[in-house]
Amino acid sequence: MKKAAYLCVLASLCWALPSRGEVIDRIVAVVDGHIITQSDVRQEREIRTRLGEKTVESDKDLVRILIDDRLIESEIADYPGVDVSNADVSAYLQDSIAREGAPAQAMLDAVRRRILMQRVFDIKFRQSIRPADEDIRRYYEEVFVPEARGRGLNPIPPLSDPQMSKAVHDNVVQELMDHEVNVWLEAIRRRSNIEIFD
Repeated sequence: MKKAAYLCVLASLCWALPSRGEVIDRIVAVVDGHIITQSDVRQEREIRTRLGEKTVESDKDLVRILIDDRLIESEIADYPGVDVSNADVSAYLQDSIAREGAPAQAMLDAVRRRILMQRVFDIKFRQSIRPADEDIRRYYEEVFVPEARGRGLNPIPPLSDPQMSKAVHDNVVQELMDHEVNVWLEAIRRRSNIEIFD
């Protein structure tokens, strides 16, 4: 009797459920078994907007950024000594966004990941980058000066100015580091299992 009653209750529950399934979220990519969903894409877009980061118009481009972030996260697990404190996260938020109430946990986690990635990149790449004087001079003449003229900056500070020299040096180091990170990331992509769904 109990079994028959159980089957009746089960049948009535099944009858009450809608016949068509409702899609709440969908998988947009899988990276080495880790799922990235459409809601992850929406959340990343909101976080980037709040942090004042460069806008990524296309969802496909944002999915690729999330894939790269996942690959980087798996690699930086090899650096357990690198830590990010709550104070580091708070300072980053103070410098990056006009705070409107307490940030959500997803925002705090995203900022913590960004700081951690940057610190690992500094250890892995920046410390070994030593641009030559010729690289700095070329960047100043071919990149900085034309941009400064285009913006109407007058007078243009000379490269011999210590502040200008440091700014140009830092820009050259950042460009070289970005190149190194991209080469490293491309190698990781090649050995990873990545599926992207339309």
